[in-house]
Amino acid sequence: MLAQMDFIFHGMREADSYMPIHRHRCYELVYYVSGAGSTRLGEVDYRYKPNTYTLIPPGMPHDERRIEETEVIYIGFSTESRELPPLQQGLFQDHPDRALLSLLHNMRGEMQEKHVYFAQKLNLRTSEIVIEHLRSVTTGELNRPDDNLLYARTFMDENFNQKITVEELADIAGYSYHHFRHLFKKKFGVSPVHYLMSKRLEKARSLLRHTELSITSIAMECGFSNDAQFCTIFKREIGETPRTFRQNWYRSTLRSLV
Repeated sequence: MLAQMDFIFHGMREADSYMPIHRHRCYELVYYVSGAGSTRLGEVDYRYKPNTYTLIPPGMPHDERRIEETEVIYIGFSTESRELPPLQQGLFQDHPDRALLSLLHNMRGEMQEKHVYFAQKLNLRTSEIVIEHLRSVTTGELNRPDDNLLYARTFMDENFNQKITVEELADIAGYSYHHFRHLFKKKFGVSPVHYLMSKRLEKARSLLRHTELSITSIAMECGFSNDAQFCTIFKREIGETPRTFRQNWYRSTLRSLV
């Protein structure tokens, strides 16, 4: 066997409840069947949602804060093979076919029925879970932190003209609000708000150059709350008002044609 199960637990956790900081001597895998909330592993906050799971190394302090009622399955286990690499902490997404959840349900059945050799079967299923996790992380089938940030940025690229909050983007990426802002700026060099605003301004400049849309229409088309907000941000970032920008571009275009 590659792994040995130490405990398994299934239960419902009430909304607005909290599990204080604690540690285990073994690895712990916490599978979130339903619900939403956050968990802190060491110094890092993660946002969980249905069919995600955390992997927590031995001795790692962690807590859990449930925003919604949450169904969870916990397993504690130790690894027994030197062939396995250390399992890194983090929040991960189960396979689309819910392979890990299926294995966990099978383990619950074994615990309830206790057929002959059930302990050996539980260790076998735990080993399968470890292998499934390692395969997915290695092949990129699970969401890595960089993947999650790219998903959030792609969402902004495609929906910058809609109302988007940093809280929504953090939820898409699976992080807490503050951790998402930190990771996004570290990877892309700008804050999520600044990146979103740059996309809106880029589109606004294009519309000012190539259409005769009114300032109000362009503001709405680019996702600004109103034309006053649009004009204020445009002048602050570009150095001139949208109207002046359009007039100067027309003049430069005419000069180039003479």
